[in-house]
Order: sequence, then structure tokens, then C-alpha cells
Amino acid sequence: MDLLSLVNRQLTATTIAKISAFLGESNENTTTALKSAIPVVFGGVIQKASTNQGVIELQNLIKINQYDGGILEKFSNLFEDEETVSDFISTGASVLESIFGDKVASLGNSISGISGIKAGSASTLLSMITPIFMSVLGKEINSQRMGVSKLAKFLISQKNSVTAMLPTEISKVLNEDNLGDFLGQTQNTALDDITEEPKEGKSWLSWVLVGCLLLGALYYWQSCRNMVSEMISTPNADTTSINSIKADSVVLPSVGVVNKILSTGAKLSFDEKSIENELIEFIEDSSKAIDKTIWFNFRYLRFETGSAKIDSTSMQEVKNIAEIMKAYPINLRIGGYTDNVGQEELNMKLSADRAANVRKALLSMGIDGTRLTSEGYGSQHPVATNDTEEGRAQNRRIAVRVTKK
Repeated sequence: MDLLSLVNRQLTATTIAKISAFLGESNENTTTALKSAIPVVFGGVIQKASTNQGVIELQNLIKINQYDGGILEKFSNLFEDEETVSDFISTGASVLESIFGDKVASLGNSISGISGIKAGSASTLLSMITPIFMSVLGKEINSQRMGVSKLAKFLISQKNSVTAMLPTEISKVLNEDNLGDFLGQTQNTALDDITEEPKEGKSWLSWVLVGCLLLGALYYWQSCRNMVSEMISTPNADTTSINSIKADSVVLPSVGVVNKILSTGAKLSFDEKSIENELIEFIEDSSKAIDKTIWFNFRYLRFETGSAKIDSTSMQEVKNIAEIMKAYPINLRIGGYTDNVGQEELNMKLSADRAANVRKALLSMGIDGTRLTSEGYGSQHPVATNDTEEGRAQNRRIAVRVTKK
């Protein structure tokens, strides 16, 4: 299966003409830009899939944004409504940043130089292509019932077709030499150790299946196999604790969804390891006392780059927190954090402004101001190393802690 071809099929001549008109660029230059932009996005996704945590984040991005292929049916009509296309691009930009981090601007400049379109148009084009690509990928994940390791192997297997399409200038930005190498995790767990198929001699389950075959219990054997398949397609593990995946104890990350009806009648849907679920569990557990060290991190709350303005497409978690506060008599403290890049004075201000804007958003949703406080902590209290982009991304966060329940 060639994912590049599947994505290219979505971009008909009519669609490209609409994209060109929206960008204010020529069809020829836009077509040239697309030939670079599509493998760029694909290359970034493959690079993201080079670690266990990266694959998990990809799965979550696809699920949270509902990239199941539905967008593909509507894309040709997208440009008929300005607000719709604006939201589409904004969501794409958020996902794009999750994949590339601080490389987005460099990639846009490279595509601009190659194709002749403006740098701003190139960045917008990348933001358009990302949801399309993720939707095609999400559709394949659903149809092929891909678990974590199947998804990683599938993406890495596409390396050659992607690198063949990448211009030299962009290959350097993406570090093409390492593209498609599975880097595993800090414990050096190999990808094969989290595969859906147990290795021969490494799992008692294999012997059980062989025993069943020898006994001729075909029906029972089939049931066992189906049970294994179901367990694999719905893995269980903490998405924030990658080190829990061990070679001798395979625990895959959870992608389960919790549906919760609050006492107010509000119906919420969120991940098992989401801030909403963690917060509700803490509130409802009377044995858990309020503690200044217990914080709950937003997973999908994003801001415009270098700004305290909340991305309009990432407000769902904030809305859910507002509903939770309406259903439970809790008070919250909102903390803003940055990485250690730049002057600490500016980091403190940015983190404080971002936390304050989350507070303002909650106030606008009907939460009493006396129940909310906010503060910025700058680069203090990092949760990961600041020596890597992945670590810095984790340190740029908004968190809350319960001050009254």
C-alpha cells in the first residue's frame, strides 16, 4: 500500500485550482509546492513514528481530531465557507506543530524557495495538507485495525517512497539519513518487543496455541486467537509512562475513550489518560487529599506560536474542564510553564499570560472567578529534559491543581 498515492488522489485538478485561488498563487507554483509538501508531511509523520511515544502521540492526534476519512468527502467543498476553511487550517497548523515542533518555519521557507510561492502560502499549504494526510492515514488505521507496532512498522516501511520524493533542501531539515529508523525508548526496547505477534519461544501463549492445535480443539483455538487479536487492537497502558513497556512484560498504550454523564446532565467524551478523567478520578476519590504537588496537565491545549492566544481549535479540553467545575464544587489553580529557551523574564510573562488566558476562557464559560487563580512559572519545574525538542515540547504546558473539593 502506497500512502503517498492515496493522498495524491485527493488532490484533483479542481481541488488544486481552489487551493491556488485561496492562496493567491498560480496553479503551476501551487502544484510544485504540493509535490514537496506532501512528502514533507509524510516524512515528519515517519520521523514521529521512530519512537514508542511518537507513535502513541500520532494515534491520539488522529483520534482527538477525528481523522477517520470523513474530511476527505468534504474537502472539495471546504473553500465555500471562509470560517470553515479557517478552522480547518488552524487545526492543521496545530497538528503540524505537534509533528515538526520548531522546524515548521524552516520547512515553509524551503518549500517557498523550491516552488516560488510565498513563505506564508507555503506554511498555509502545509497546514492544509496535514489534515488530509492524517485523514487518509486514519482511514487506513481503522480499515487495517492497526495497533501501535503495526502502525509504526507500516509508516517506517514507506521510507523509500517518501525519500525519493523529498527535495534535497528539505531532506537536510528532516535529517533524511535517520528517517525511518526505529529509535525505541530510553530502555532500548526494540520494536519487535511490542509487536502484536509474540516471538517464537518468548511467549507461553504461542505454546498454548500450539497445544490447542495438537489437541484438535479448533473451535477453542479460534476463540483464543480472536481474544488475542482483540487485546492487541485495544492496547492498555499509560500514555504518559512509556517506560512501562518492557520486553518481558508487554503493556501497550491505552486509546480507550470514556463517556461520562455529569450530575448537570452534560455528556463528555475523553481519553482514559486525559486531564478530564484524571481530574474526575481525583475529585471523586475521597481518600485523595488536596496536595500542592498534584497537578494535571492539559494534553491538547495549544497556543499560537510565541503568543498567549489560545488556538481556537484546541478549546475542547477547556470546555470540558468548565463542565467539570459546574458539576463539582472544586476550585482550581492554573499553572503556565515554558521550556528554557530565551530570557527567563519573557518566559515568566508568557507562561503567566497563557495561564491567565485559560482562566479568562473558563470565566467566559460561566465559572465564578473566585474559584480560579492562575500563575506563570516560566521554565521552572520541567517535566522533561530541555536538551531535546521533544522534551521542550513537554515542558511547554498548562496544568491545573485542585485547591478545594
